[in-house]
Amino acid sequence: MFKQITDLSGNEWYLIASLWIFLLFFIIVGIRLFRMRKADIDYMKGIPMDDEATSDDEPVN
Repeated sequence: MFKQITDLSGNEWYLIASLWIFLLFFIIVGIRLFRMRKADIDYMKGIPMDDEATSDDEPVN
């Protein structure tokens, strides 16, 4: 694989572009995760188990 990347003849620019897109995406996601506030993480952690919170279009029994 590395030989293909180093021996490019000019037609395989999409290999480098896709590699950069992949790396940038995960770097941005990692930065956002480390900069996230603790309160936001606790809120999202409790969403699936929070039965008391109802949405506007959900009927109340």
